[in-house]
Amino acid sequence: MNQPSSSSTIKRLAVGTVILGVAIASAVVAQTNGAWFKAKDPGPRPNPASTIPNPVPGLNDNETALFNESLLRVSELEGSCDTCAQQPQNVPPIDPDPKNPFSPLALVNSAGMSPVFNADQCFICHFQPAIGGSSTAQNPAHVIAHRLGGTNTVPDFELPDGAFREVRFKFNEDGTRDGGVHSLFTLQGRSDAPDCTLQQPDFAKAVRDRNIAFRIPLQLFGLGLLEAIPDSAIRANLNANQDRKQQLGIKGHPNMVPNNGTISRFGWKAQNGSINIFAGEAYSVEMGISNDLFPIGRSEDPNCTLAYEPFDIPRTQPELYNNPLKIMPAWLMFTQFMRFVDAPQPAPMSASATHGKELFSAVGCALCHNPSFQTPGVANPSRPSEEIGHHVVALRGKTVNLYSDLLVHHMGATLADNVIQGNAGPDEFRTTPLWGLGQRLFFLHDGRTKDLTVAIQDHFSRRFSDGGDNPSKDLRSYTYGPSEANGVVEKFNALSETDKQAILDFLRSL
Repeated sequence: MNQPSSSSTIKRLAVGTVILGVAIASAVVAQTNGAWFKAKDPGPRPNPASTIPNPVPGLNDNETALFNESLLRVSELEGSCDTCAQQPQNVPPIDPDPKNPFSPLALVNSAGMSPVFNADQCFICHFQPAIGGSSTAQNPAHVIAHRLGGTNTVPDFELPDGAFREVRFKFNEDGTRDGGVHSLFTLQGRSDAPDCTLQQPDFAKAVRDRNIAFRIPLQLFGLGLLEAIPDSAIRANLNANQDRKQQLGIKGHPNMVPNNGTISRFGWKAQNGSINIFAGEAYSVEMGISNDLFPIGRSEDPNCTLAYEPFDIPRTQPELYNNPLKIMPAWLMFTQFMRFVDAPQPAPMSASATHGKELFSAVGCALCHNPSFQTPGVANPSRPSEEIGHHVVALRGKTVNLYSDLLVHHMGATLADNVIQGNAGPDEFRTTPLWGLGQRLFFLHDGRTKDLTVAIQDHFSRRFSDGGDNPSKDLRSYTYGPSEANGVVEKFNALSETDKQAILDFLRSL
């Protein structure tokens, strides 16, 4: 048998190389066209250069002054008593942190903490991607627990690189419903409360008994705009597109303010009817500071209570507070911050993100994550020179691109936390506003994932599901119905991977 010549071998190798190259090129084209492509969360956008957020455009001089003062107040590090301040008072802050020129991070410069608390600063939990944001990449629990020599134990569920988690117990020892916040830490061991030996709750037992539910910090941006949305607009949106909502199993309803029958809209379950209540509760529950709205401390242990009650009220001592900006209590300044801070700003959209915005509506996501509302700002018929709307002129007549209907919906067992708050039941949550999502690090109410694809899939839950890997899965038997998002998630899952990617790109542009 004759052996092939070297030239013919070279020709065959050349032909083979060409064929292989065509095959590789075809594979690349196939992958580009979506045949092998797998949609993936592109991850958060880079943080802004400055951690100082912008105010709503158009504030008047007084409102601007209040906003700037509020930045200092929400930055203050809290202690337990008036004599515990480490920063000299009534002078410009010393040694400011370069990320926050308003107040130093490590010096106590305010007071009023009760024996139990979750945090000792507002922005230590609300700092991603800037002051007023959501949970940061590094969990601050490990700093808070040992501040000023504190001897607290950091619970296992507070992972160093996980979201900061607030804790609620679902049931009391006698089997009745609880649902309230159980503070993570006490003043035990701290130099500002040397006689305090108050013990932390038994979180390990609560975890073993599956009697624990988690919440992570929400973004605070744009809440003044959200506050300015009228109830009538929320109800009109509830009643819109009913045929399509019914086809997909979407219902939803408002959580109501029991005092006056208006729509409640703040918090994971829309449990707070105003940003005033939201702020006063945060000072009381999260930092343990009694105030005008919550005048009694959450613990009155005699060996640990060093602050008077109520503590954070208007400052009327003229020898200390002769500046009008200093008279307002800190919790109310927190309200001013939330009212005046601007909404998150989206990034320029790529072609994929633009396509994703169209698909977001096409598959039904926008039926709950309503793209926008309008705040009123129309001429007063009886006084044409005046406008009807929010008392802050800068909040009138604005398009609020929040991507939420501000209603609560049944989400099924996968997301259920078995906590009831007002009209929001055990598996019901407010449609979380998606503005600012492009720079969030953790998703869902308990911060269980950093991956948008996981967050989307966890919106799906069949009837009678046991909750799977839900961190709040119940030990005792509890029956949940299907998630109202099931139909929409099924439509999302039926898309090509390229179209799924487009929606993910759109979400990360917000």
